[in-house]
Amino acid sequence: MSKLLIANRGEIATRIARSCRKLGISPCGIYSEADKNSLHVKYCDEVVSIGGLTPVESYLCMGKVIDAIKKLGCDLVHPGYGFLAESAEFSETCEKNGITFVGPSSKTLGLSGDKVRAREVASKFAPVVEGKEISMYDEAVSLTEKIGFPLIIKAVKGGGGRGLRIVNTYQELKNAFASSKNEASISFGSDRVYIEKYIQNPRHIEVQIIGDKSDVIHLGERECSVQRRHQKLIEETPSPALTPEIRDKLTKIAVAIAKEMAYTSAGTVEFLYKDGGFYFMELNSRIQVEHPITEMVTGIDIVEQQIHVSTSKGLTIKQTDVMPKGHAIECRINAEHPVTFVPHVGTIKEFDPPKEDGVRIDTAMFSGYSIPSFYDSLISKLICFGNNRREAIEKMMRSLSSFRISGIPTTIPFHLSALRDKRFLDGNYDTSFVDQLKYFSSKEGEIAAALFSVIPKKFHFLPKNKLDLWNSSRFDWSNEDQHNDPYFGWNK
Repeated sequence: MSKLLIANRGEIATRIARSCRKLGISPCGIYSEADKNSLHVKYCDEVVSIGGLTPVESYLCMGKVIDAIKKLGCDLVHPGYGFLAESAEFSETCEKNGITFVGPSSKTLGLSGDKVRAREVASKFAPVVEGKEISMYDEAVSLTEKIGFPLIIKAVKGGGGRGLRIVNTYQELKNAFASSKNEASISFGSDRVYIEKYIQNPRHIEVQIIGDKSDVIHLGERECSVQRRHQKLIEETPSPALTPEIRDKLTKIAVAIAKEMAYTSAGTVEFLYKDGGFYFMELNSRIQVEHPITEMVTGIDIVEQQIHVSTSKGLTIKQTDVMPKGHAIECRINAEHPVTFVPHVGTIKEFDPPKEDGVRIDTAMFSGYSIPSFYDSLISKLICFGNNRREAIEKMMRSLSSFRISGIPTTIPFHLSALRDKRFLDGNYDTSFVDQLKYFSSKEGEIAAALFSVIPKKFHFLPKNKLDLWNSSRFDWSNEDQHNDPYFGWNK
């Protein structure tokens, strides 16, 4: 195996390219019209333009991707995450064309990617939330009468929060059911949805698994409860919520579910956890955005293992080789307004990431890069490792404070506030964390957002022992003295 096509873009494409080079495999790439000046193009030895601007015209166009693989003479294809990563049809097409797909088989993807079938398998080993697939509105009403409110509607083929609706009343049910089916159809080519009882304010915990044809192992769990619109913003490992006994039980169940599905390659078994109990949620059959924190604590290159599994070599590690040490946290830096989380496009004037031992930056950004409007707003992943959780948090706060991105608003102010929140510091938080953060005021948030978008570095004129405005944002981190500080006079 000498050449691998990375069927993706952005930071995950550059990440995959690094593992390819380590293994002596030539990384090749594709790019859309909007990505012709992107950094991932420069990371590849050979590239092919697949044209188009939107995902449907480019990275989701299976025919164009297959043509690129053939044109470049690649032996393997790695789909990254998103786009075609969990497409059973794409995996099957690769199999028929003699192309090695770096991921699960098409049969396994057909099972794990169908949330209803996956729930049936998982129910042999773990509790699942009461619910079922519904095709007609009358059926939705009948099920609701049985399980009660609140409930959640999800796309059977879905992910990333698309097609997901939380419903609290019968008045909301009809519109939510119709809009969920419509969004599912547009996003995933299938309008199938299922309804289940909604567990309010749980913790979201996922177990990283990886398997080959002879074994499945786990690499520990990740805490992913800091979310907005059901999309993750901060992840950490190990989870501060789990006892050693619960951790052992959860990881063993995750492995059992994966074995039952004959799962190969990397994936995550996801659970909802509340009041000491947990429920299976889904199995994500791909590399995850937050995989670097697991790599930081285990020292295992997950992408490298994916490639080994997809070739005849198979897993080169055993469960006994997995010995996590320390603590790691990842903050997803998005090109979004720090108050509303609305995505922004524009040109990055300065991009100067922090540099410190135990700090990793996964990104495809650079000064002068113009962010296109057609793709996800993620621009960088900041990963910090510490010997313990406190050390990891302190390193993350230093790194966020020294991360300079100008020209666009980012979520850095949010992350700084979140890490100062007493609930996060105590490890006592759940999926309601973002909703419960308190505003300083809308005015302060707007001014902070404006400052962060145009000022390339820290203020140099602040007196010692006074509040650094870089660290102020829209949220109150439970310190009333911040409000009383005379330096807040700047926004009055």
